Amino acid sequence: MYTTIGIMAAIFLLLLFAGLPVAFCLGIPGLVYYLMNPQLSLAFIPQSVTSPLFNFVMIALPAFLLSGRMMNGAGITNRLFDAALAVVGRFRGGLAYANIVASMLFASMSGTAVGDAGGLGQVEMEMMDRAGYRKDFSAGVTAASSILGPLIPPSVAMVILGATSGISIGKLFMGGAIPGLIMAASLLVYIFVRAHFGDGRTWPISKVPLSKVPGALARAILPMLSPVIIIGGISFGVVTPTEAAVLAIDYAIVLGIFYKELTLKGLIKILAETVATVGTFMCIVAFAGFFTWIVTKEGLPQLIFSVLSPVVNYSATLAMLIICVALFVVGCFIDTTAAILLVTPILMPIVNQMGLDPIHFGVVVVVALMTGIITPPFGICLFVMADVAKLPVSAVTKESVRYLPAMFITTLLVVLFPALATWLPRLLFGS
Repeated sequence: MYTTIGIMAAIFLLLLFAGLPVAFCLGIPGLVYYLMNPQLSLAFIPQSVTSPLFNFVMIALPAFLLSGRMMNGAGITNRLFDAALAVVGRFRGGLAYANIVASMLFASMSGTAVGDAGGLGQVEMEMMDRAGYRKDFSAGVTAASSILGPLIPPSVAMVILGATSGISIGKLFMGGAIPGLIMAASLLVYIFVRAHFGDGRTWPISKVPLSKVPGALARAILPMLSPVIIIGGISFGVVTPTEAAVLAIDYAIVLGIFYKELTLKGLIKILAETVATVGTFMCIVAFAGFFTWIVTKEGLPQLIFSVLSPVVNYSATLAMLIICVALFVVGCFIDTTAAILLVTPILMPIVNQMGLDPIHFGVVVVVALMTGIITPPFGICLFVMADVAKLPVSAVTKESVRYLPAMFITTLLVVLFPALATWLPRLLFGS
């Protein structure tokens, strides 16, 4: 039994380090398993591969991906960054602060780290470059701030987590709000310390004249209504998360037309890019479903349960810390989507058996995996920012990892104090 799991894991890791796309890394071990087990019905494979796709809440995935791209194409990113700069630009290293604040605002629209890094990141890099910041520093802070995308609602990662675990997506959204704000605050504190006691004492001040501050804030009012529509609609039960995503798309189209930024050509390009991204996501979802079925059938959850059960009996917090460390390691090597699809179906039954809070668990999963997107060797945002900044990945990595202590502290706080993740969902949705 465990020999089969070992073979599957070895094939997966071998293909992963060989540089194959994650979907193939998940699909090929499944094919090998079928060849090793001829008694397995061939008809079962397409059934197990497609069944994860026939989940109603999965409709929210392409909807939120499209809404994030629509917000970017509607000319909203510049307005958000200008508003953030108007508020915090007067401090030393103001553009670094503005970078994080703007990412926090854009996170409430895009829902993805890559969307933040690739969309808003372009604007942030250009502004910081013109102000005289080092390119590697600008790329590092932009990559680090992009992790706010999957934490502050809405979050594509939490949509996938909710779809695979059965946890309410609305509750997961609200569960990530406070940890997301704490993560943003920790990054701001790190910038403050560096600006006043480290190499940031020479950073420029990008002060916006007071006469222009009201105008910058006014131009951002309509874009900032988007999170009100999404989060408020879900919180008060007016719309489901899927309906909120579609509503956000409609609102982005209206803003794009109002600002005269959205053209028919631009809309077609956005739709084409979204279809390509969703296709990749869905391939991973499909193959991960079969891969997860294999390791579950072979007894991996029982093995993990037998290891963690004594720990939980001693301390549930310690068990969550162990899970968190394991997730961080997984996140260093596997894309967040694939990691969620792999670990959630395996760990969720264990979480239920052990009586751990599913909302707390779900938020910890996302927070822990998010640190991996700026961690070598396969941190996806490192590659995105290297491409945007035209820098070697090593230069971006060297600067990005400086923010890991702040992220680890936030993760530790969420693990030690479950109420940070559970209080808001319980307040809005009840127990």
